Amino acid sequence: MTLAPYGPPPGPAGTDPKTAALGRLIATLAEDAIFGLASGGGAGVLEGLGKRRGEAYQAVLGGHRLNTMSGELDHWVVEMTRAIVPIFPPALMPMGDVIRERVTLEAGARGLRSFFSSKPSEKDVLRVKRLGTLATRILRAVFVADGPIDDEENRAIATVVAALGLPDEDAKPLFAEAPIPVEQLDVYGDVDAAVAKGLLRGAWLASAWDTIDPREEHVIRVVSNKLNFAAMELEVLRNEVVKLIDVRRNVGSACVDAIRFLLSDRMPGHGVTLAAKTGQLMIPKRYRDEVMAQVGHGAKVTLAKRYTALGNEDKETVLGIAWAASLYEDPSLGRRALLRARHDRVAADLGADGVKARHAIDEWVADVLAPAAFPMGGD
Repeated sequence: MTLAPYGPPPGPAGTDPKTAALGRLIATLAEDAIFGLASGGGAGVLEGLGKRRGEAYQAVLGGHRLNTMSGELDHWVVEMTRAIVPIFPPALMPMGDVIRERVTLEAGARGLRSFFSSKPSEKDVLRVKRLGTLATRILRAVFVADGPIDDEENRAIATVVAALGLPDEDAKPLFAEAPIPVEQLDVYGDVDAAVAKGLLRGAWLASAWDTIDPREEHVIRVVSNKLNFAAMELEVLRNEVVKLIDVRRNVGSACVDAIRFLLSDRMPGHGVTLAAKTGQLMIPKRYRDEVMAQVGHGAKVTLAKRYTALGNEDKETVLGIAWAASLYEDPSLGRRALLRARHDRVAADLGADGVKARHAIDEWVADVLAPAAFPMGGD
């Protein structure tokens, strides 16, 4: 967690310090809600995520500045991933399926849904270190196959390392390790079928995020052979991932459009920032430029029922993320009414009901704010 003096609080001139502090917290909660919903676990992950982020919320109330989605996206994503892993490893995180197979220590004493009944044993630590090292090496081998590893790929590696929850002395080498040629990659020890499947699915996800390159595909097939994974099953995984990436494209694009529509009068301003950062977070790299160009040009969003084919859960995600973004500036009651009307228009365009999505976000924000505000009420 990065702490530094916080800048001038948001809100009109003359806002009292307590209200300003709560306003800063609301901005943090809005970004956290966007991440939680983008993880794919629905609004149900927010309660646990909020508890895991309690220390950060106290720091915000105390006037410290943390890494944010709007400012330091890469560092923020790594911190948020580590916070959410025990609750719901992000669905589109490469190697997320490996983490789900208990290849993490992050859910130990600090976690809410502990995978372990007590402090992880030495055996647990060694298993996570061995399989986590293999996962990061496979990831690097895929990323480097088509050229130097870029910043977004480095962030993906960092999120996986953070998700492992290893002690610093074991994690630090994984952050900086040089890529290992796939032919020299050593697969040692037992790798059960579920973990092997997770490793290969994670490799396909990493590759498909910016278009599957034949060189990346070669790496994945070599790894598959080393894991004795059936060739037909590998093709099934590939097709599943390609389909998932296509769906994510539409969900991410719908989120960006919804935010831009709701916050059309905050452009330039945080409307642009939140739309752009949500796009970076959600839209696969191969499809992102077109959407980001529209954000950059400030093109007006026209609701034209482009996303009615999304599934119900995906529509809830879009509406939840859009409403969370609308709360970023701690809107007044009057502005909330305007935002709610716009949100209902987005919901109608999707063929969904915005009330449920708004209620889930509003309830969670209120549940976090109430205990934060209570000590302030006595002065």
